[in-house]
Amino acid sequence: MHSWDLLQLHHQFYERITQNAERALADDKLDIKGFFLLAAVEELKHPAALAKRLILPKPTVTFLIKKLEQAQYVKRKTVEGDLRRFEIQLTPLGREVCERGRKTLSGAFDAILSQLSPGERMQYGELLRKCVTSAAGQTET
Repeated sequence: MHSWDLLQLHHQFYERITQNAERALADDKLDIKGFFLLAAVEELKHPAALAKRLILPKPTVTFLIKKLEQAQYVKRKTVEGDLRRFEIQLTPLGREVCERGRKTLSGAFDAILSQLSPGERMQYGELLRKCVTSAAGQTET
């Protein structure tokens, strides 16, 4: 199978998972980008780092952060010593919504992965990890 065919299959797979989860995410006023940003806030606190991780333009991240703030899922906190910079922090409600979203997406993913045997699922995970690790090494050079 050619790499282009694999890439298209991967995209279709991702779309199927996210489509299955979108209605539940919408109940919490989230779309898929907003959810992944919310989930990344636990690890990354600065908008530029979030943009890089999520491969989104900085203005899009700013827009999403404002939406998450309006929903009271995150709050901004200025960085001590530099009033121009700020960090993003999850609120207790944001943590709750994030956990619900994780369960929703995991359930949608599990429904599709249930077609694989435990061995195939493990092999799939190992192959993905290998590809992600390899790709990370290529982008850092």
